[in-house]
Amino acid sequence: MKAHRLAALAGALGVLLAGHAWAAPAAEAAAGLLAMDARTQARLGVAVVALPSAYRSSTQTAFARGLDPGPLAQLDSDLSAARAAAQASAAEAARTKALVADQTVSKQVAETAQSQARQDALKLKLLRQRVGLEWGPGLGKLSDAARGKLIADIVAGRAALVRLDSGQGLPLGGGSVLIQTGADQTAAATILGPTRAADPRLQSTGLLAVVRGPAALRMASGAVAPASVAVGAGASGVTIPRAALMRSGGQTFVYVRRDATHFERRVVSGGVAEPDGVFVRAGFRPGEPVVTAGAAQLFAAQSGAGKDVD
Repeated sequence: MKAHRLAALAGALGVLLAGHAWAAPAAEAAAGLLAMDARTQARLGVAVVALPSAYRSSTQTAFARGLDPGPLAQLDSDLSAARAAAQASAAEAARTKALVADQTVSKQVAETAQSQARQDALKLKLLRQRVGLEWGPGLGKLSDAARGKLIADIVAGRAALVRLDSGQGLPLGGGSVLIQTGADQTAAATILGPTRAADPRLQSTGLLAVVRGPAALRMASGAVAPASVAVGAGASGVTIPRAALMRSGGQTFVYVRRDATHFERRVVSGGVAEPDGVFVRAGFRPGEPVVTAGAAQLFAAQSGAGKDVD
């Protein structure tokens, strides 16, 4: 609000406040308090909300890149074929072994069947190891059924595989992940585990994660989006609504109602921007009432026309 507009507002307030107790005594003014009776507050449209408690994890910036699921789908298909072959050859080996005892087949036929069963079992084991070697231990430890369901969800567009990387390196244990999939849209991702290969440009180990839901279609193969990964312990605080924030003289502040007729102008420092406002760890308590409507009128009444609201 420009100074001349604020001056006009202050003049209008002078007329409106005539005959009503609002100006703080000297002690209150020195303490940064503004006194205003309930009737005047109602006329100015002053409204407050209680500050909600909030928790914010320590986060690290990263970027998410959609991965091509084709090689994984092919590997899973080879695994399914190898599993079927191993089951069949194991059954054949067991059958010929029983027939040798009855002298129905020769010992050589039984040994050949057992050799084939061992070869098929080793091939199946190698393919299962390849999942972990090529896609990381997170995918490698999934059961055949769980891996098959994940691939089916990817094919249907219900899920997407993404790789998370950061120039600072990411903790192998990971944490919660938020991916910026649109201008005002974020999607949560579930970390499967560390990737097996390092990023050739950053030369750091990344994390493999899964995005589910509508956002999966936005993380197609090759798509890149900003992301944040929770790391370490977080902190408790409050989220100050965007409607309560004001700026003047290079400072951001809010009005906190101290009691029914007193308001305190309190500076907001060390805040972290969030979609709904600003998260602060100190200086405010959960449940404190902050002004979300009529703050400009309180500022004009307290400061007069000499100050400018940014």
